[in-house]
Amino acid sequence: DLAGNAQYWLGEALFARGQYRDAADAFLVGYTDYPKSAKAPDSLYKLGMSLKELGQIDAACATFSEIRNTFPNAPQTVLERTRGEMDKSGCS
Repeated sequence: DLAGNAQYWLGEALFARGQYRDAADAFLVGYTDYPKSAKAPDSLYKLGMSLKELGQIDAACATFSEIRNTFPNAPQTVLERTRGEMDKSGCS
């Protein structure tokens, strides 16, 4: 039951170390393997952040858009952070 949560925190640890490629991989696994996890919207958000750090702005914007489409009822903080990152990144 907590595998999705554990996968998210693995990604967070890698992101905090600046290992953005590995973090992106961990967040992607967290989202794709555990789509019903409470951390799935957070994993998708942090995947977008990792892609942004890797300079993949188009992919990051697509990922941020996916959050709004897939998780319209995600926690308000996730949706607000997503909107903020989309604005900063120049996403349309």
